[in-house]
Amino acid sequence: MNKIQNIKVLFWDIDNTLLDFDAGAEDSMKQAFADLGLEFKPEMFNVFQEENHIIWDKIEKGELSREDIPYVRWQIILKRLGLKADGVAMDHVFRSYLHNSAVPVSGALETLEALAGKYIFCAASNGPYEQQLNRLERGGMRKYFTHCFVSEKVGVEKPSLRFFEKCMEELPGIEPEECLMIGDSLTADIAGGHAAGLKTCWYHPEDAITNEKLRELEQQADYRVEKLVDLTKKL
Repeated sequence: MNKIQNIKVLFWDIDNTLLDFDAGAEDSMKQAFADLGLEFKPEMFNVFQEENHIIWDKIEKGELSREDIPYVRWQIILKRLGLKADGVAMDHVFRSYLHNSAVPVSGALETLEALAGKYIFCAASNGPYEQQLNRLERGGMRKYFTHCFVSEKVGVEKPSLRFFEKCMEELPGIEPEECLMIGDSLTADIAGGHAAGLKTCWYHPEDAITNEKLRELEQQADYRVEKLVDLTKKL
């Protein structure tokens, strides 16, 4: 296994890299449905995943802003499900549960603990600032991070070059090539980090499904791991 050399800073994506966003989102959806008197069926979560992915893809491309989410996401999902409910109210309730969701991805805590002290740890995430910090704290991970770069506070989303430039401004004396961006998204994490001059490591579990249209971005990943703990062997 090739060792990753000359790295001083590890940039970690949060959702579906360190914390299992899908597990937290499904549980939050169940609870929100219960609060609003709607019947939840497991297959409904597939619709959420599809539409949420489309929305975040548009945000990454600059076609939507994060501020649009409360007025768009659940209106589309509820319509697809044939349910009548207030989409804005649903988004508010859903977010309130998601705020406290902190299901660690398999091997995440062990990997952070093993690498702690050897590198500067920075979180690099798209999303609400307080929510992401709270989730890291509840997941037992916040203590490892020197910096938490979250798009709401940074002012731009990954994969924008400006996102990574603003992160680097907070790391004086560190060059982009001395940083490793670790994440599950070929667009936000890998393509974004690559364009900014960072080394990149694509976290892609063996059973994960990737849009074939994005496969061309794989070549922009300098490294790939199927298990987070494999990073302890590469670093």
